[in-house]
Amino acid sequence: MRLTSRVFLTIISIFVVCISQAQIVEPVKWSFSSNTISETEAEIIATAKIEAGWHVYALKVSDKADAIGPIPTSIKLDPSSKYEAIGKPSEGKFITHYDPNFEMDLNYFENTATFKQKIKVKANAEFKCSGTLEYMACNDEKCIFPDPELFEVKIKPIGAAEGAVETPATEGATATNETAPSTGYRETYVTWTPSIVKTGDHSYELQLNAAIEKGWHIYAQKLEGNEGPEPTVVTFEPQSSYTLNGGVIEDKPKREYDPNFMMNLDYFENSAMFRQSISLTGSDTPIIVGSVKFMQCNESCLPSQTVFFKFDLAQMTCTQFDPLEGERVTAMSNDPFKMASVDLDSPLNNCGQEKEDYSLWAIFLFGLLGGLLALLTPCVFPMIPLTVSYFTKGAHKENGKAMAVMYGLFIFLIYFLLSLPFHLTKNVDPAVLNQIATNIWLNIGFFIIFVVFAISFFGFFEITLPSSLANKADNASNLGGLLGIFFMALTLAIVSFSCTGPILGSVLGSIYSDSDQIAAVVNILGMELALPAAKVSAAMAGFGIALGGPFAVFAAFPSLLKKLPKSGGWMDDFKVSLGFLELGLAVKFISNADLVSQWGILLREVFFGIWILLGALWAGYLLGWYRFKPGQGSKGMSATKLVVTATVILMTARFVPGVLNHEGLGKMKFLSGFPPPWTYSFYERKSEFDTHNNQLEEAMRLAKEQNKPVFLDFTGWACVNCRKMEENVWPEPEVRHLLDSNFVMCSLYVDEKTELPVDQQFIYETANGRKKRIQDVGDKWATLQTETFNNNSQPFYALLTPDGTLLTPATQYTPDAEKYAEWLNCGLEAYRNWQASAQK
Repeated sequence: MRLTSRVFLTIISIFVVCISQAQIVEPVKWSFSSNTISETEAEIIATAKIEAGWHVYALKVSDKADAIGPIPTSIKLDPSSKYEAIGKPSEGKFITHYDPNFEMDLNYFENTATFKQKIKVKANAEFKCSGTLEYMACNDEKCIFPDPELFEVKIKPIGAAEGAVETPATEGATATNETAPSTGYRETYVTWTPSIVKTGDHSYELQLNAAIEKGWHIYAQKLEGNEGPEPTVVTFEPQSSYTLNGGVIEDKPKREYDPNFMMNLDYFENSAMFRQSISLTGSDTPIIVGSVKFMQCNESCLPSQTVFFKFDLAQMTCTQFDPLEGERVTAMSNDPFKMASVDLDSPLNNCGQEKEDYSLWAIFLFGLLGGLLALLTPCVFPMIPLTVSYFTKGAHKENGKAMAVMYGLFIFLIYFLLSLPFHLTKNVDPAVLNQIATNIWLNIGFFIIFVVFAISFFGFFEITLPSSLANKADNASNLGGLLGIFFMALTLAIVSFSCTGPILGSVLGSIYSDSDQIAAVVNILGMELALPAAKVSAAMAGFGIALGGPFAVFAAFPSLLKKLPKSGGWMDDFKVSLGFLELGLAVKFISNADLVSQWGILLREVFFGIWILLGALWAGYLLGWYRFKPGQGSKGMSATKLVVTATVILMTARFVPGVLNHEGLGKMKFLSGFPPPWTYSFYERKSEFDTHNNQLEEAMRLAKEQNKPVFLDFTGWACVNCRKMEENVWPEPEVRHLLDSNFVMCSLYVDEKTELPVDQQFIYETANGRKKRIQDVGDKWATLQTETFNNNSQPFYALLTPDGTLLTPATQYTPDAEKYAEWLNCGLEAYRNWQASAQK
């Protein structure tokens, strides 16, 4: 069975292209405007100016129903109570042309492109319409898939009063959403008035009063069935500072049979009151965010709407607001992500540190390792003596060695050239690596891909490139000279793809999902993250050198060929072993998704249980207990096979304490960071350190009270080296004493997916002008790290005074406990000097 279609290649391409970044290439400039068509309709207009030689794809790239090709342009509007989309977007006249790369007719635009989206206007005054536009741009050599374009345009309905603008209500005891009367379509016939009543020393009642216009009604919270209108739903965002006393109480509704819905319905006319009793759990008087979702009907029904409110218990005021039209915060004023007192160039004590960047060497070595593994596969290994013999004997004997060296060089060059397109994509958010490493769907996607790779290695099918490519390259290899040698190398790269493809895919996947693991493998200290495109080039260079180098070496020293093992069943054993390793890596990817989302499914014991099962199956295969297909594998037990089998059995046995509650052997320090954390377990385990997780303000407050510096830890649920530090370095006596006694510890999880309260979500404009959505807790801390500390890798540690002054240069992964303790002591010395100068 062969997996030869473009589907597989397209999946891999999307995974890698969507996550690459490098120098900025912006061949397309977008502008957005609006046009009011009537009292109830308007349209959003997106216009693209496209550089010569480039093109942007249409809303539908091909007329073929099952087309797998480039990414079409798409427009998505943000949801709002003020408008809704009418149908699908439209576009101008496009060009249709056959593209040999995708082997199909493609629809695209050159020079300019216009896209329009009609909307139904529901507001009576000027409002803003926002959304995102996604597109792919290509020329004859490369394609880019840039960040989505965020847009926001103003819409002024026909007949709207001059200067009238839809805005949230102002601060006060009550708030309404009334607008000036209009003869056109009206958004709502219900006016909501929130209020607060204090019922005791620590208890309040939050009230929502609805004034309903004559002829209209809204429904009660409970209805007879689920097939009728939508009931009214009142919710309050949970906080630790208060508790809800029972459910929401409502006035007694009317009950009447509705012939349209054919059921008895409970509803309110003229007015309705909804009340929620709460009790404070401490001394804080919080701001509580609540919402009411309701449907309003007369002879017909309008779509349900949601209205949001803030209840400020300290000021006893209420505010209605629209979370989708919150103020846009920029990096120039009142910046929540730029700690003004942090000066990276002038910490209070530089501790004699000098920055070094070893990450590209780490990734190069990782690619080299992948290339060496690919070299031993049945698709490549037998080709070494055949190819060297071809160059060093017969007609090529005189200059055969030089030609063989060029053959190896071209193999390296082919793989390296494959990385160049990644240097031509638009620069994206610096936190992209974290977003990729912790994106749930990408991790699930990589899990599926690695399982497919494993099944391929087990021999159930081969992953190959289209045979037409191999035939064309093979024909071109007959040209002779350097060009012929190049196409011979290209032919090898194509026909060996069934073996090299899964390994290369694993290398690239690991770069983007667990880049800190690469550093751990080669034991590189103090790693700084490099640009993703540079990472791809480093990995591809290493892979190409490992794959092409032996051809040159054996051509220069033909006698070495006699020392190579003969091809045989051991190659099947090697491929199957790679398959089990791929499955082990696949478990890591799905574990990342589980950790980030906190599903609690793949707990530490389950993780090790799966690894033990895989280890047992691997050992069973090597012992000859079963085969995936007849005739597979080597016969007997060679010395090498015996060593590998014994190693697999011993490692599998070593994993057994991982499912037990054994604090010694069960901690698996040699694997720290790869399995889920020690505390993510069936057993009730707590962190050994008192860290204030995701509570920066609380940590800064405690630091002032306790007169201690702040230990700031940018970490992540799926961060391998973070776990290594927490489980191997922090518990060391000299480090533990310093952290426990001298610092207020604060851990900020940049991959925490808990959504922020709606009133805390907004669009942030970074210092370089890029707009990004701050939607969950992880967005906050990732943006704080990039904007304040100009860094996007984890773990990342900073020591601050209680007022936010940087004490020492920040540090990262430091597996040497002694060096880490020196850094902490340097910070303490700087803090004491700062205290002394402040007291003078």
